[in-house]
Amino acid sequence: MEFRQFLANLHVGAASGWDLFIALIFLIAVLVYGFFLGRNRMIVLLLSSYFSFSIAQAIPWSRFSSLGWLGMSEGPSASLMILVFLGLILLFYFLIPRSVLSSVFRVKKRGDASWIQLFILSVAQVGLLAMIIISFLSEEVVVTLSYSIQKALVGPEARFVWILLPILVMVLMRRNISKKD
Repeated sequence: MEFRQFLANLHVGAASGWDLFIALIFLIAVLVYGFFLGRNRMIVLLLSSYFSFSIAQAIPWSRFSSLGWLGMSEGPSASLMILVFLGLILLFYFLIPRSVLSSVFRVKKRGDASWIQLFILSVAQVGLLAMIIISFLSEEVVVTLSYSIQKALVGPEARFVWILLPILVMVLMRRNISKKD
């Protein structure tokens, strides 16, 4: 509880302690994510994220809520939707390298890329994942997020940017790599 109080009382300029903490977690996630996975695995996870998001949005939750045994009376909880989304990502992460897509995207190996390419792709990927997870949260929870987080990750404009940005990064990164070869 003391850590929460410290972050709530900390202000650096216009940014609160929570904003700085979230930015720090985002930066750590970007660095760890990109440099440990490599370009090809990141592309597989990116494709898995898009597929999983599409499927999670298309699941007929009202049909499942009528079954009763899932414990959903009014629809799925945010945690259930996030778990389904993350489970689908893991499923696709293991299936894509064994599919036709592996030869199309050449994702058999780890993949080489410069550190700046990995960093940019990591920012796009982690931003996309954060936007997707926040989109599953209820409106009451989203309203409690700070203005800067809401501006960056919530709303139709932010959703459009975060869905489009990783695709653009992949396309531009791909072109850059093919020029070297």
